[in-house]
Order: sequence, then C-alpha cells, then structure tokens
Amino acid sequence: MSIKDNLTISTAKLIRFLLKLTKHKATSLPGKIAYKMDKDILKSLSKNTKFIFITGTNGKTMTTHFVTSILKNHYNKVFTNESGSNMIQGIITSLLDNPKNENTVAVLEVDEANLVRVSEFIKPDYVVLTNIFRDQMDRFGEIYNVYNKILEGFKKCDDVKIIANGDLPIFSYDSLKKYNPIYYGIREDKKDSQLYDLDAEFNSDGILCPNCKSILKYRIINYSSLGDFSCPNCDFHSPKIDYNIENILSMEANYSKFLIDNEEYEIQIGGFYNIYNALAAISLSKELELTYEEIYDGLKNQEHVFGRQENLNIEGKEVIINLVKNPTGLNQIINLMLLEDDPISLFCFLNDNYADGTDVSWIYDSYYERLKKLNIKEVKVSGKRKKDMKRRLEIADIFDGEIIEFDYEKDILKAISTSKTNKIYILSTYTAMLRLREVLNLQ
Repeated sequence: MSIKDNLTISTAKLIRFLLKLTKHKATSLPGKIAYKMDKDILKSLSKNTKFIFITGTNGKTMTTHFVTSILKNHYNKVFTNESGSNMIQGIITSLLDNPKNENTVAVLEVDEANLVRVSEFIKPDYVVLTNIFRDQMDRFGEIYNVYNKILEGFKKCDDVKIIANGDLPIFSYDSLKKYNPIYYGIREDKKDSQLYDLDAEFNSDGILCPNCKSILKYRIINYSSLGDFSCPNCDFHSPKIDYNIENILSMEANYSKFLIDNEEYEIQIGGFYNIYNALAAISLSKELELTYEEIYDGLKNQEHVFGRQENLNIEGKEVIINLVKNPTGLNQIINLMLLEDDPISLFCFLNDNYADGTDVSWIYDSYYERLKKLNIKEVKVSGKRKKDMKRRLEIADIFDGEIIEFDYEKDILKAISTSKTNKIYILSTYTAMLRLREVLNLQ
C-alpha cells in the first residue's frame, strides 16, 4: 500500500474507534471520510479477496447474514457490512480490517441502484440476485429501471457468476440470461396444478411477457409474482431451476424446515420470504462446494438480524420489530403475523426521509385489511407521516377503537410499559427503526 492508502485507512480506523468509544454508530462515517480522502481506496482494501455481492429489493440483509454465517464454517476470515450499510461508504468501513497479504472472502450487501458504482472499484466473483419489486418510487422508479441499473453493473464485471431467483420473471429476460445465471426456486409438488392457468397476486410487478406483452400465467404461485410462469402466447417461460425446494416441511412464526434434493434444512426465523433468502444462500454455498454440514449448521445457528422479526423483552413486554419499506415485503410480514394466536398491540411508524422513500403512497398497495383476523387490542402510530399512517389503518378498519398518535422518540417506553397486551408488534420504516433503536439503546 502507498503512504496515502495507509494514511487514509488509519484515519478511518481512528474515526471508527472514536465513534464506538462515544457509543455512536460506526458503519458509514469512517468509510465516507476515507472515500473523500481517496476515491480509489476500495481497490487497496480489496486485494486477495473473493467478493460475493448480494443485491435486490427485498432480502438483501437476511441473505447476507445467512451466507456469512455459513461461510464462517469454511473460511478463516469473512468480512461483511453486517449492519446493512450497503452504499460505498458502508462497504469501505466493512473492509477497513481486511489484511493485505491474506486470502479472504467478503460478503457484501450492495444497494441495487449502486451495483454499477461499486463494481467500478470491486469486481465481484459472485452476485446473488434476490428479487426486484416496486420500492422507493421517488428514487428508483419502476422495477425495469432497477433491472437496467443492475445490468449496467454487470457490464463492469469480468467472469462473474450470477445466482438469480428463477421464480421472478424479470430474471429470465434474455438480457440477463446471456450471463448464464444459476437459478434457484421453490416448486413444491403439493402446489403443482399441472396447467398454467393461475394469475399472479393482485398488484404484482413485472408480469408482462417481455416478448409479446401478454399477461403471464402460472402453474405455481408462491407469492406476488414469484412462481412457475409461462406466457400463453409465446415461448417465454420459467428457466430451468438448478437448486429447488421441493417440499416445505414446516413453516411457523419463527421457524421453517424444508427439503432440497432430499437434504433437510432449517432456519430459526419465519416467513416464506426468508425461505427464499435461505435458498439463495444455499445455492451460493453449493456453487462454492461447501459441505452439507457446513451449510446446515450455518443456517440453523444464524441469529435474528435487527429489524427482521427482532424479538425483544422491553419493560416486561414481548416486542417484535419488523422493518417495512414496500408493499411486497409488508404483505409477507402481514402473512407471517397472521400465524399469531395471542392478543397484540400494533405500533406503526412511518417516515418519509430519503432512505425511506419520500413517496408513502405504497401503504395503499399493502394488505393491511388482512390484519382484521388478529386479536388487536390497541393501535398506535408515530413518525413524520403518522397522520397518513393513521388514515390508512382507519380505512383498513382493523380496529374498533381509536387509533392513537404519539411521539415514539419521547414516549416509546411509556407506550410499551402501559400497552394493553403482553405482545407488541412494531412495523417501522427504515429511518424510524434506526431512531427507535437509538432511543431504546439497542446497538
């Protein structure tokens, strides 16, 4: 390394140390300052390293954690942007301790719109594509804009191996297939209708055939637009699946078990979407030729990630925190909540900062109405757009009583301690969740 590289890295490490010493987050600022000091610092930090990028709309963070947990059973040193800080500055921060003279592996969650930018500095060996759904319309626009940004990133990658969700139609377009991706999917035999006569879920994205613009039909639908699809008027159809879950043995609120090629796996977190995330991690691990035991242990021992079904004991109450940011992700969390038998309190926090997306109209594309099935004893809303959140829940008509507005930054502990139930579900957008964790002193 040059003198400039060493100075830049030492400065960033010092800033990281001081931030941690003062109990502040040290995920982005050290990398941000390092990048300002040296625009090419990532090149110096990435020598002798195998890079795995995880990108897509939903599931990046959980898939990254699954992959990291598995790879730690095989590699001596695995680096990752554990906090989910997936822009350039967060990635730089995560690599500050990467030794220059050792072979290492880095599993990096990469913002889907920034894959093209990150790829200018780091050439990934593998890229895992989770999905593309409508998200932050003010920033991304429609899903095809995101898809094209990902393709722009691949143009900068040499000999990259792509592992993609084969159940999502947009990943079967010829523009991605030319990279010869490895596909994973969920094709349970018990759901097989034999005929392509099913429609995708209401309000699904990307269900037009790219060739003739016909509406795709499905033989199996897992959720949203994910499943085994075919165009009724031309030859566009699902790809050959390389890694397939043929049977889901158990799916509970905080646990799932499933089969791949007669091998049994389990994860300590619920939700159909997390089975997809685990499958993505397994597919990558198989491509890396890891053993079944390494993969099984890595998945089973993966701990909960903050904001992803995070279960906490606060003021003697059970508090479950879930990050929500777009209709598809929220709908899957709602489906998971429907497994709940106990009476609950529901807190919904809605912000419209840049990191959340300034357009909050997506809450009207989500199935809040399904929450009527739950035994809800109280509903409270907070955040910058709490009035919009309150109105949406009033329209959903999920609660007979008054929906209360409050300031979670000042009164969250009081709201929890005085809640009418022992179990509280918090659905929060990104910046509200980060601030909530600061208020609760959760680092």
